[in-house]
Amino acid sequence: MSKFDIDEQNIYDMFSQIAVDSSKIADGVKIKLHEENVKIPIKNHRRWSKSAVAAIVMSVVLVATATATALGGFDWFIERFNPDFGKIVEPVENYSEDQGIRMEVIGAQKYGNKAIVYLSLQDMTGQNRITEQTDFRDGFSVKMNPREIGEDGETLSSMSWREKMIYFDKDTNKVYYEFNITADADSPMSNPLELGSFLIYLGKKSYEEPIDISLAEIKEGETTPIIEDNIWGGVGIRFDDYSSFTEVLTPGYYTDMPHGEKEQWVSNVGIIDGKLHVQIGRFSGGEFGPNDANLALADSKGNIISPDYELMLYGDKDNHLLGVKEDDAYNTEYKYNEYVFSVSKENLNKYTLYYSGSVYTGVEGRWRVAANLSDSNKDIRTWTNDIPVEGHIFEYITLSPLGLQVRGTYEGENCMASSMKVEIETADGIIPLEGGGGSEDPEKHTFNSNWNVKEPLDVTKVSAIIIEGTRISIK
Repeated sequence: MSKFDIDEQNIYDMFSQIAVDSSKIADGVKIKLHEENVKIPIKNHRRWSKSAVAAIVMSVVLVATATATALGGFDWFIERFNPDFGKIVEPVENYSEDQGIRMEVIGAQKYGNKAIVYLSLQDMTGQNRITEQTDFRDGFSVKMNPREIGEDGETLSSMSWREKMIYFDKDTNKVYYEFNITADADSPMSNPLELGSFLIYLGKKSYEEPIDISLAEIKEGETTPIIEDNIWGGVGIRFDDYSSFTEVLTPGYYTDMPHGEKEQWVSNVGIIDGKLHVQIGRFSGGEFGPNDANLALADSKGNIISPDYELMLYGDKDNHLLGVKEDDAYNTEYKYNEYVFSVSKENLNKYTLYYSGSVYTGVEGRWRVAANLSDSNKDIRTWTNDIPVEGHIFEYITLSPLGLQVRGTYEGENCMASSMKVEIETADGIIPLEGGGGSEDPEKHTFNSNWNVKEPLDVTKVSAIIIEGTRISIK
């Protein structure tokens, strides 16, 4: 392959990595990449020299690159949204794509066990699956290096994060987020910073509709005997009352739910001991689909009757009700919620059964993005003095542009560190901090607490830390 052929291939590779939103470019300069090859008709005149062709193609590459950067790169993001911590993050612009969803880390910065991250999610399939409700929930993850505990090498790690949606762009079907992440001192974040997710919630549809059942026609219910061990939980009942329940409706299929999703259905309806029982079934497990139903009775005037109580049951593939003590959790196929109303059979014709709930949609996959960040230790200040504050000893204090982290010990039964009022004294005035969570070990009486700032903190201007009125001077 000649050098020019290699250059052509390199240029082509550069083109293949450019994503241009053509809807925001002037009509005369629209370039559609990825979806089709760009073809330029050439008349049969004198051949172009290789150097001239290379110069023209390179010019187009530069223009397209500048356009792509202007419409979606780090600089464009900072200028367009002016995020709270935009001045302290650095460009990353790495992405991971799975299931047609692209997760891109636009910019980030890490200070010890705290990090600020700006990232986006975009549907690359054209199906516009991203919505304003799109969320990571418990699917979001940060790679950490947890400490080992115990002789068996068991590891322990914990972290917390605060997620804020910055903007949802309907035109590009792209949503932008800010993540403020804190890891415990015993489980520091990895270097490089690695972020990921195994599922993404795309959206939900909420329902508040009547269930298509004529209550006036409800008869005595077909029942199945149960014992205390068959009850996995409940609402409106106490644990020590479980033994008083001896039967429930027999699981089966009665009718569809108003949302029409096959993952959830009305399992059975009937009268037991003069009360109306309604049993809702759904598949156990699964990250998406309908959540647990909320049921109520309503009369023609809008008066509402809520259930007296609710029982939670689990069944195997044969609808055999499982027991808690038998450790049948691994055999669960279905979950049943039985709602009980104190309404006499003679008055049922006056009521309509209403359902309210939501159906969640999403995708499961594997998204992983690593961010190689520059060393930020120069912007972190630490103290190892034992400072007493209301029965707590602040042994290790770390201050960074993202806030304060404290490790220490406490006396008494309860640790109150995380609820303490913390302020930062600076040359420009007093800055109040917000609680950022933490953890504690009741056996060892140790704690790890965090407080966050609303905007970057200039640690060089800090003169003191004030905790519950106790001023800790910084020299």
